[in-house]
Amino acid sequence: MTGAAHFSKFSGLRWHAFWEDAGNRRFARRAILWAALAFAFLYPLLSMATHDIRVGIDMQEVRCLPWRVYLMKLGRPQSFDKGAFVAFKPRNGLMGPAFEGRLVGKMIAGVPGDVLEVKQDVAYVNGKRVGDLILLPKLHAKPGAFDRREVVPAGKLLVLGTEPRSYDGRYWGFLDQSAVIGTVKPLF
Repeated sequence: MTGAAHFSKFSGLRWHAFWEDAGNRRFARRAILWAALAFAFLYPLLSMATHDIRVGIDMQEVRCLPWRVYLMKLGRPQSFDKGAFVAFKPRNGLMGPAFEGRLVGKMIAGVPGDVLEVKQDVAYVNGKRVGDLILLPKLHAKPGAFDRREVVPAGKLLVLGTEPRSYDGRYWGFLDQSAVIGTVKPLF
């Protein structure tokens, strides 16, 4: 007799003996009933309490942030702080048709009053280097095509990815604060 066959035979004998005892059957029925009632009662409560919390998984080969799993809290943030991560759905052609309506997460790199300067294909926020524009060939753009100096206007944000190949505000400009649908916390 093989080990697997012996195990299944042994397991079957134990379950058979368990179910022969009326007290065990009564205990099992009550345990199942209580578990079902607890689930039926607690599930709606937990759903109401956590309906604005989601777990997101980024399976893209080329990502704008280095993490794969995120915790997202839906709802407009109380404030927009540099270094915080936000979720938004691009609209009105902000990122082009490929991203329209898709959920995107980026880091806030500039708030109203900050200065974005792109010179010689390098982006700076308030004089601090934030990254090179390495997507020029992919975007069929000539060197210097995105060079500019702009102040982040009221009601807007400069959002960036932390990965070099991120398609972000260095290329397409500022995000409307009203497009932000939640905050994002990288998990791993």
